Amino acid sequence: MIALFLTLAVAAAPPKGTAYAAIADKAAEAPDRWDRADEILALLARGLAVAPRWSRVNLATRIANFERSVGRTAQARERLSALAELMPSAEQSRRIREMLDRIADEDRARSMMDWPEPVVTAEQQSALAAAEQRLAGGDARAALSATETLSAQQPAWRAARWLRARALDAIGRVDEEARELRILTQLAPSHALAWRKLGEILAEQGGLLEADRADAALREALALEPSWTGLWLLRARIALRQGRPQDALRALDRFERAGGTGPESARLVSVARAQAGLPDHSVAQATLVPSREPSQQARALFQQATGPDAKGALAKIIDDSPGYIEAAAALVAVGGEVPEKTVQALWSDGAGLLELTAQVRRAAAPPALVMPWVDRAVQLGAAEAHFVRAGLRLEQADRGGALDDLVAYAASAQPQHLEEARVLRAQLIAPPRADASALQARLRLAEDRPEAALAVLGGRCAAETPPDRLIELGEVHEYSGQLADALECYRLAAASPEALLRLARVAERAPDARALAELQRAAAQGIAPAWWALARIDLQRGRADDALPRIERFLATAAPDDPGIADARAARDDLLRTTTAAAQARLRQRAAIALGAAALLLVLVAWLWAGAPLESALRKAPRLFPPVARAVNEVRHDVIKHRASVLGMLTEPGARREDVARALLSPQPASQAIAKQYEALRKAARAQGVSLRRLAREPVFGPLVRDLARAEKLLGVADGGSPELARIDSRIREQHSPRLASLLRLAPRTRLDAGAISGWIRDVEAEMRRGGSSWTDPSILLQGMEVEFPVERGALSIIFANLLRNAQAAAAGGEVIVRLGEERDAAGRNLTVLLVGDSAENTVSLDAIESRESGRGLALVRDITREWQGHLIVRPEEPPWKKAVGACFPAPPA
Repeated sequence: MIALFLTLAVAAAPPKGTAYAAIADKAAEAPDRWDRADEILALLARGLAVAPRWSRVNLATRIANFERSVGRTAQARERLSALAELMPSAEQSRRIREMLDRIADEDRARSMMDWPEPVVTAEQQSALAAAEQRLAGGDARAALSATETLSAQQPAWRAARWLRARALDAIGRVDEEARELRILTQLAPSHALAWRKLGEILAEQGGLLEADRADAALREALALEPSWTGLWLLRARIALRQGRPQDALRALDRFERAGGTGPESARLVSVARAQAGLPDHSVAQATLVPSREPSQQARALFQQATGPDAKGALAKIIDDSPGYIEAAAALVAVGGEVPEKTVQALWSDGAGLLELTAQVRRAAAPPALVMPWVDRAVQLGAAEAHFVRAGLRLEQADRGGALDDLVAYAASAQPQHLEEARVLRAQLIAPPRADASALQARLRLAEDRPEAALAVLGGRCAAETPPDRLIELGEVHEYSGQLADALECYRLAAASPEALLRLARVAERAPDARALAELQRAAAQGIAPAWWALARIDLQRGRADDALPRIERFLATAAPDDPGIADARAARDDLLRTTTAAAQARLRQRAAIALGAAALLLVLVAWLWAGAPLESALRKAPRLFPPVARAVNEVRHDVIKHRASVLGMLTEPGARREDVARALLSPQPASQAIAKQYEALRKAARAQGVSLRRLAREPVFGPLVRDLARAEKLLGVADGGSPELARIDSRIREQHSPRLASLLRLAPRTRLDAGAISGWIRDVEAEMRRGGSSWTDPSILLQGMEVEFPVERGALSIIFANLLRNAQAAAAGGEVIVRLGEERDAAGRNLTVLLVGDSAENTVSLDAIESRESGRGLALVRDITREWQGHLIVRPEEPPWKKAVGACFPAPPA
């Protein structure tokens, strides 16, 4: 329809480029442009052929824009490149460059589209479903084998590759899993889970060489699913690994702004600030390690510090290089004291304090002198500090403190003197009075020498053997696979609960009727393996009726990793098939009927109760407010004020019923108009990831539509329902209209203070500096402590960022100011204003901004501001600034 209208317009107009340029602009926005592309391009080609030379550049640029809008980017790029022959002006060249940039951006975006899925047969779908069930059942290797076949048959089938990657993960083949995930992300760049898993694998397993790729994969995952806020912590760890503390701090800031908290975040902030050379506010002391490297002059003086003047020379060395540990130790050796400067210089260097302690101790310094330094090294987390302090405490007869330090040292990551620590422990702890044969037997088993372990323990089980020794002997027999001997040892020690548990575990693998009494006692104490052992004994005796309830009891109480579960399930299934097949069939039929009825009921309930009311939806998705506000305003103005208000005329003398009916029913019934508005709202909500309730159950729009539908029905009946119509009119005015107005009071509110604005400024600064643009720190002028805007925070941050980027680009190193405040317009309405001014000589007007295409810069500010019920403003600024551009919004109600 649009193309036909424009064709007639060209036919009626003189053959000039302006008419065809208008066609190109309108056609680029027409919804049917893809279907009519060839026809429109043929028309535009005729226009280009007859256009005057001076208008051909502009017309060709608009034709290229149309080609871009229908996806023919190669033709558009070729057309724009050919325009260089026409010698375009500077402004035309700028537009051509902008169009080429836009085409390049769209090409890059299209490159991230998923590749088409291959055609998969029904047999392949069934095979994939079966492999999925095997993986869910824990048989990862069988699932992997099936997916290998499917991937070979259909290499581009994403579902098969995703299942294969999960199967590889289940069996621990990480390198192959990463390869599959790389292929999957190549096939489906929109596969968020694949990006996330690939990023986690590369971050945790890839090391420093894979850090960049890990960070890139995590960025893709966060772009697809921003709710995975924990990935910011992983990205911060990667940045720290690569020595990029500022990037780590930015990632941690994003994590905290997304609502994340926790000790891990605080720890990473502290590490990042230390790595960046910033003060860490989480501790009172500085975290940077000062240099202990002496100057060249200090080294030279140290070589000459001999003879009677050695003490003075060493003091001069310490003044020059306070952290020179050898000089401080030499000063102590010649009768001096440890310089306070040295201690202060090393106070944040744990390793340095330990080295100073060792050097001074060689000079026969007492433990009391060095103990504060070692305590400080412990506070700083020095690796060997606990070991050194344990030795000092042992010298000071503090045996309890020494033992505590040795325990802490043994729990550290990589203790270098663990054997020496064990020697010290032997001095602090008396040897156990118990026989050491149990420990010796454990060592022999660790050496895979069970016969030597038996020899250490005495060889055989007997009634007079102590219970503990019986359990130890049973363990050795069980390790050797001699289950009958192990069972006998445990039977003799059955008075012990531990022996009963071990007996039940052995008996479930090798049932023996001789242990029946002990197994019954174990089952009475709630030991699950005993039930399976008793059931196996019953099966050996042919008593299936007794075995089945015991198997059920075992399956209900056994641990998930119990090795007898699979055999017990198989035995239960076999018993059910052979003894209760008919009863089981009836039970399955009844269960199926019950489940079907329950499922039908659930579906019905879900259909009736699915979705959220508008008030809840606005709290979950604040960006839904602009379409809600537009819908509410249109309903209040067009339907309630101008159409439904005629219901009140029925009570007036001389009112004509047909006029009231016409106002309410033409051109379409008012209830249907509201229903269409609500359906548009539901569509907008789905785009925001929120499901709204059906109109019949919506607490605001639903009752209004029902009342209007009832009024429309009554108006269709001659001379009927006047009292009810009057009640409907009263409800519309007194109930429905206030309810609609209450929705407008749910507008999101974003409070900005100096700290929030400073954070946004830092983000823009980092982005512009990475792009190589100039930057000037802007001034901030904030009216009051904070200003509240009726705009969602994300939208307001986009407005601010684009205003600030535009001002920085215009100022080109000049002055920039940010203003936030409240003011009144000519009508006395309260407004909230966000302005960014600059000192550039060039001016900008509202008309120029209005003429810009949407998508970036001030045009994007214009569109978002309108969406949130505001308007763009341009006003002069006081020197040294020239102008200010900003957004103005109605102040939120108090």
